[in-house]
Amino acid sequence: MKAMLILLSLLILMLSGAAEEASTLTVIGEGEVSVPADTIYVTVSVTTDDDNVTLASIKNDESLERTMEALVDAGVKRDDVQSGRGRSVQRITARSRVCDNSTCVIVAENVSRVTDQVTIRFDAKDDGMINRTIEAARAEGAEAVISGYALEDASEAVAEARQRAIGDAEDDAEDLASAAGFHLGKRLEIFEPSCPAVYQQPAGFDPLDLGMMDIFDFSWAGMLGGLEEETSPEPGMLVVRSKVVVTYEVSN
Repeated sequence: MKAMLILLSLLILMLSGAAEEASTLTVIGEGEVSVPADTIYVTVSVTTDDDNVTLASIKNDESLERTMEALVDAGVKRDDVQSGRGRSVQRITARSRVCDNSTCVIVAENVSRVTDQVTIRFDAKDDGMINRTIEAARAEGAEAVISGYALEDASEAVAEARQRAIGDAEDDAEDLASAAGFHLGKRLEIFEPSCPAVYQQPAGFDPLDLGMMDIFDFSWAGMLGGLEEETSPEPGMLVVRSKVVVTYEVSN
């Protein structure tokens, strides 16, 4: 995974050793942990088509309000509805088939389509409430889908990812020092360039190894990562990734 980085570090260490000035070795360690999300978001949306955009908006407001009342009756807490409400307005061409006794014609007309949506936060363990919410929304003619996952309490996963990153760094340091004819000494410094990132692992093969949170990682360490084949993640699973730079003392 880090073949280019390891070879570069080994070359630097050997050259430094030839000059009899090598005293430290700096390596990069990576660690990641897959954990289930502790929070799930469900987005509920209602849509109305009408010739008049004002009437469509009014009808949609009424439809969304009926849906929300049904969700509250099903057990949804209004405090769990995320602040803000999304609305989109489109001008579309609606086509319908009109038939009489002998012929059928396609009638096209321009109408306004208004869509409103709200997002509701749930504890991931409360799958019964999530299912009831989706069923209640659909019973009112609304769309309801799981739209996101989150890890609000990432402390344990972050700690484990960091430990794995440090362990990865130590393994690489041992190999590099041995290959260069040195003995690895004590750990002198640990530097974490950025806080561990929580992201949803992409499904399938990521040929450029560009995870969601790694897109803007243009550091030399980030750009020297090798190609990896990602497995399709289970829905609701998140990845916590840590990267550390560790410096060790080395001796002949």
